[in-house]
Amino acid sequence: MTERVWVVLAVGTALAAFPHVSAAEVYRWVDAHGAVTYSDRPQPPSEVVAPAPEPVSVRKATPAAPPVEPARTGPATVEELLELSGLKAQLAGIASRLAGQLQPTQGQMSLKDQTAVDRILARAVSHDKIYALVRDELRRDVDRVRLEATVAWLRSPVARKIAALEVASSEPATEQKIGVYAAGLKANPPPAPRVELLQKLDWISGAAETSADIVAAVTRSVSKAVSATSPPAQSLRPGQIESRAEEIRTRVSESIRQAQLVSMLYTYQSLEDAELAEYVRFSASDAGRWYNARMHKALVSAVGGVVERATAELVRAVPPERWTRAPESTPSKAQ
Repeated sequence: MTERVWVVLAVGTALAAFPHVSAAEVYRWVDAHGAVTYSDRPQPPSEVVAPAPEPVSVRKATPAAPPVEPARTGPATVEELLELSGLKAQLAGIASRLAGQLQPTQGQMSLKDQTAVDRILARAVSHDKIYALVRDELRRDVDRVRLEATVAWLRSPVARKIAALEVASSEPATEQKIGVYAAGLKANPPPAPRVELLQKLDWISGAAETSADIVAAVTRSVSKAVSATSPPAQSLRPGQIESRAEEIRTRVSESIRQAQLVSMLYTYQSLEDAELAEYVRFSASDAGRWYNARMHKALVSAVGGVVERATAELVRAVPPERWTRAPESTPSKAQ
């Protein structure tokens, strides 16, 4: 599943139902400040366990998932994996957001330069290019057993429902709805067990980590492309580029994690806790860990590659100095 960058009952029993779902153990504890931690290592002796806060009522579930079509049968393919996971349907929005990040501030450059930028971005940052790169990466060294297990899960009714919710939530118009939903959480918070379940899902699937790594990849790609066309005195060495990317990643990681939690709370409102628990069970399984790791690598690599090539084209067409200089205004005629 590809919940972006990138939820109503108590789930204590559900959490207890899958402590041994994979070879890699998942440990959970609550520190003295009430923060829940998930790790592949046991709780340090110095950590003081605090009781979890009592659940608080929350609004009932929306949005509803679109109708789910019957799942296919037959041998699994990478193409079916990308379709059933919802990524293929979300790529248009991902490409649009990437292109928007590479756009100059409105009015910053001349109309001629802006036209060139628009033309390059429309061609170079397209959903079909990202799809091809992700597909080709996933095709390398395919683990047939794990692919079959992953697609079998994705064909299940609960996985189809989850993918439909994620696709619906990825629509640009949903961003404003998520903002409104987030504003109401302080007065009407979700139950603590629900939050813990989603935090566990995020930790196991690496959703927030993927978003942070994509931010770092974009930073790295833009820096490399711009540096390659800059005078020697202004260009960055590989170590400097990597340090910059890591600095940005560190800076945004916590805000991404918070935004990811809000997005998951909104997106999965119509899921029962048992359905979320099933999602966590798959994500923690051998096939789920394989799938999430492969998708993480493919997405980060694809986005980084597309952005680097697009930025290289952009700075060749419009030199960097013309991105930081406002266009000259046309003098008005004397009356």
